Amino acid sequence: MEDYIQRLDALINNIQENVLATNSALDAKVQEELAKLLSVSRRVKGVVSAARIKNQKIKQSYAEAIAPNLETAFYALQGTPNTILAKRLRRDAEIEVRRLENPVAAFFVNRIYFFLYATPTPTKVIVGLFLALPIHLAAPIILANMLAAAHGYLNPILAEEASEATATPPSSNQPSISVRTKLSQYEFNEASALLILSAMAGATGSVVSILTRINEYRNEEYRDTMLPVFIGAFKPAIGGFFGIFIFALVSSTLLPISISINETKPASKWFTFLAIAFVVGFSERFANDIVSQAERIMPREVAPDRSDPPAQLGSGAIAATDGKPAEQNGADSSGTGI
Repeated sequence: MEDYIQRLDALINNIQENVLATNSALDAKVQEELAKLLSVSRRVKGVVSAARIKNQKIKQSYAEAIAPNLETAFYALQGTPNTILAKRLRRDAEIEVRRLENPVAAFFVNRIYFFLYATPTPTKVIVGLFLALPIHLAAPIILANMLAAAHGYLNPILAEEASEATATPPSSNQPSISVRTKLSQYEFNEASALLILSAMAGATGSVVSILTRINEYRNEEYRDTMLPVFIGAFKPAIGGFFGIFIFALVSSTLLPISISINETKPASKWFTFLAIAFVVGFSERFANDIVSQAERIMPREVAPDRSDPPAQLGSGAIAATDGKPAEQNGADSSGTGI
């Protein structure tokens, strides 16, 4: 087996000379795989040297048996590079070297890497989705508890109406009673329920998007990473946040969109929010379009005109993206009914 280690050293020296002699840069994927192969080769030689010093013949023979595969992997990167073959040989060598270096830690670490190497990328996405499923199921309960806790701080403003009596005589031109409407308890409860349901609809849309487009996640570049697992775990959360965002955006009347209330079908408003939140969670393109439109209509800092009073945002005077009246932009300031 000594010949294999010497041949591996000679092959590495040959590759170093070729890299120094060539004027053209290697492909990025070839460079990355070559660097990993050189790292594994160094570790193999370290294991062989340690086994010789400790006179561990069995461990030495196992380490030397890795050399032929590494030699084949180096040859696979020369000429027309076969990166898939080199990558799989290198993965096998890494698992064996890890087992020889530290058998106890390798028992757990190798199983993680075996999951990374042997599991297809779509399966990793599904695994990440199911690992985060308890968190996604608990998120609406946590959000409801947060809103319930906020209810205690909002009690002073949760009144049907507040009347301020004045002492002006009836013959005076001033009104005797001024009525100021505040946020009602029903409105707060309805907004809280719609916010939670919008988050759930957005997260559900993301889950359906993952399941219907699972074949689009097939990518050999992500076989060595945990990125597909994180995508499956966090994509529903992103959809839930988008659902909350679209609920806040439509409710704030920043967008020229309004949801008409049908007296005969009072639940239609709820279903409309659920449908929009689901579509936003399902389609990233639609969500990006809404975010871009919201960015365009946000008021910019403009030097105040002393001749005219400042316009109030959301009062209906301004409903365009550039500060012009709504009639000049072809948009009705009252919004479009859904």
